[in-house]
Amino acid sequence: MWRAGIVGCGRIGCGFDDDPKRKYVSTHAGAYWRMPSVELAALCDLDENKVNRYADKFEVRGRYTDVGRMLEEEGLDILSICTSSSSHLEIVRAATESNVKAIFCEKPIADSLDATDEMIQLCNERGAVLIINHQRRFDPMHQQIAHCLKSGKLGRLQQVTCYYTAGVSNTGTHLFDLLRFYLGDLEWVDGMLSANLSKNEADPNIDAWLCFQNGAIASIQACDVSAYTIFEITVLGTKGRLRLGAHGYQVECEEARESERYSGYRELFPTGPPFDSSSSHELMLYGVAHVIDCLESGRRPISGGEDGRAALEIILALRQSAAEGRGRVSLPLAGRALSVCSR
Repeated sequence: MWRAGIVGCGRIGCGFDDDPKRKYVSTHAGAYWRMPSVELAALCDLDENKVNRYADKFEVRGRYTDVGRMLEEEGLDILSICTSSSSHLEIVRAATESNVKAIFCEKPIADSLDATDEMIQLCNERGAVLIINHQRRFDPMHQQIAHCLKSGKLGRLQQVTCYYTAGVSNTGTHLFDLLRFYLGDLEWVDGMLSANLSKNEADPNIDAWLCFQNGAIASIQACDVSAYTIFEITVLGTKGRLRLGAHGYQVECEEARESERYSGYRELFPTGPPFDSSSSHELMLYGVAHVIDCLESGRRPISGGEDGRAALEIILALRQSAAEGRGRVSLPLAGRALSVCSR
């Protein structure tokens, strides 16, 4: 039985499961609670009332307002870090000193590349598994989409168009990570502040172009979350189109065939996806199961520290491009002084 603890009892840590519209597990606490091989042993938050509320809900014995004390007293195997990105490095330092075996960290991985690199180094030195919760990577459907695109089943990629809301560090990080998962590493970004504002002034919406090393170019367009929330990716290849909608829970495909209207031309016609898209999309359950699998098998995480670092670097490059009006910013970044703020 693996002993797990959570620092940060906010929305992703514990609170999202309070929403009656969510018919699936949406929090770290809910996922640990549902996992037979895990004991959710302790919760920690600066707000003692919040700790007690969720400890009662998830039947947790260990209740703390100090993460150092929790780590000292509980002998945890797994620690979920569900706090603001600026606190992640300090908590990782404490966790690795306490010989935590796996760290399941919320995104963005940290607030700067320097902090990120130290987190990765500490985990490597102590033999701790570092997994970043870019949660769509854990879903078998998204893994098959990545294989589909990389293996050329959609043909040569012509255009990629994406829509998101609620800031580049908050929702944008999931989009950038998923695009990198699908398409590989980037060469450059070119961003501008969006006219559709984010609710968080410290985490702006940015419209952008992303150029990948395989030649694909993605258009990134931000929308106003107060109007509606959206997370959507459309990929047009020479053999067809793939559209990911409903925040990554639904996929639609079309294939190019001889036109029924115009001689000598081809058009797009609806077809089933060339892979199994029937997964349950229980992303948090998949994530915790992946943490356990990495501990027990020694496998490399599908969303490790280096992947978290790459997503953060994209965010920093976009913020640099948008704020300074610099146009294209090449990756890897030359400067390391930039930082991000995300709730």
